[in-house]
Amino acid sequence: MKIGFILLISITGILLSVSIPHAYSDLVSGNKYLLQATGFLTGTQTIQNSEIDLQFSTGDNNNGNAPINLENGLVSISGNNYLNSGTWTSTVLRNGMFLVITGDAQNSNGETVHLNLFGRLVGNSQEGSVYYFTGKITGTAETLKVIYSAKISSTTVSIVTPPTQTPTQTPTSQNQGNTIQVSIVPGSSSPFNQKYFSISSIQVTPGTTIVWTNNDSVPHRIESGTASQSTTNSQASFTPDGKIDSGVLAPGQSFQYLVNNVGTITFYDPSYLWMTGAITSTSQTITQVKTAQISILQGASDFKTGQFLSPSSVQITPGSAVVWTNNDSVPHRILSGYLSTTTTGQGGAATQQAHTPSYLPDGKIDSGAIAPGQTFQYIMTGTGTTLFYDPSYSWINGVISSISQTSAQAKPIQVTIQPGSSLSQGGSSQQNQFYYNTYFVPSTLQIVPGTTILWTNNDSVSHRLLSGTSTQKPGNYFTPDGKMDSGVIASGQTFQFTINDVGIIRYYDPTYPWMNAVIVSVPSSSSKIIAAPSHNPGLH
Repeated sequence: MKIGFILLISITGILLSVSIPHAYSDLVSGNKYLLQATGFLTGTQTIQNSEIDLQFSTGDNNNGNAPINLENGLVSISGNNYLNSGTWTSTVLRNGMFLVITGDAQNSNGETVHLNLFGRLVGNSQEGSVYYFTGKITGTAETLKVIYSAKISSTTVSIVTPPTQTPTQTPTSQNQGNTIQVSIVPGSSSPFNQKYFSISSIQVTPGTTIVWTNNDSVPHRIESGTASQSTTNSQASFTPDGKIDSGVLAPGQSFQYLVNNVGTITFYDPSYLWMTGAITSTSQTITQVKTAQISILQGASDFKTGQFLSPSSVQITPGSAVVWTNNDSVPHRILSGYLSTTTTGQGGAATQQAHTPSYLPDGKIDSGAIAPGQTFQYIMTGTGTTLFYDPSYSWINGVISSISQTSAQAKPIQVTIQPGSSLSQGGSSQQNQFYYNTYFVPSTLQIVPGTTILWTNNDSVSHRLLSGTSTQKPGNYFTPDGKMDSGVIASGQTFQFTINDVGIIRYYDPTYPWMNAVIVSVPSSSSKIIAAPSHNPGLH
């Protein structure tokens, strides 16, 4: 052991003596990077294996120096894993010649270590920059000296990216001939009516004429536009786009519109915003596509039922169709968007109902009103993750994940949501929401880009998984980052998600924030599953 220790110190001296006055790092301001370090920690009696993965961004350059903003971090000491906690202070010095990194990390038992690292650039290439790190780690049984070799590579923050092309919507109503008849049904001026347009989801080809006839007892107006905002338990508001404007249609009058272009148009009545529909014009009828079925369940409009969609998340390949069927007794509407707020708290249905999620529409999907018994179909043409929701009942929400054929054929990694995870376990120090724990098995994964992960809910209650960052603030432990959202995973159901890029992703359950875990996506040369600590008293 003494000989090995002397050799390590000798190597340290040789590496530190290397002079590289003309080697500059590719670290630039405003970019994002992944640092992967492996090496040893030396104490007075032991030498321990250690690894570090840090995801960070660089701030503005000031005379060759720039601050580092740490986003996620994982430190492994002889198999014991620690996640970043508190505030880290880090700096790039002399245009990337040197790095200073200091901060705290915490394991699943609430034990904290403090890192004080100094890195020196020893080489770079198109694949990234190589640093040699020295320093120390305190907070363990003895002070440990650091001997690391680290690679820093530029990375993107997004685990998945949204589709680059505008998806094509293909509702179930078919174009029969060159004219489509749409009825404004009697009583549609009342929000309690179960149907407003017949039909509301229209599929056509260019050159088709659509005719609206007002069969209601009051005047109506048809305009096209975009949903500009959405609030919980209310209809979205609209901004007209000028494509369609019927003017006032008295009872019994009609208005016609000629569809000339390929694309999707949402139409509505500005006096009765619950009256909405969608026109999708495609160059040709799409046939023999793969479909994924989603049922809007009976009673979904009542939060107390706890059952809203089946399933709430689907994974498809590009070119597949997602079909929603309204099996409820009231109309529903499907919009795509992104999460605006999320729930926090100590769990239970009452907490979740008081803080139902809020979404903002992104304009990609708009089903219009789907009357009871009707369906709406959407074709996904690209890869990525799309969130969808009902603007009137925001607890009705789910996720579409579109992945490549290659990723779809790979066998997913299995993660279990443990029974009883909705109940926090252990003493107060072990209920700290700032670190990951073993309510998920495994609680930490290291994978290669393109890996699919399958979560199975073996608990007796529903769960939801969001990706995000730790805030270190009691009562609001995490902030969602929009990379992953499982929707509601009922007991016994599964959720599948594919990670395509390099980076670190932390995920959690917003209702039970003590449930959180981490995934590290790194190049294939260093891929492995990181085992959780073997002894976790008081935790699942």
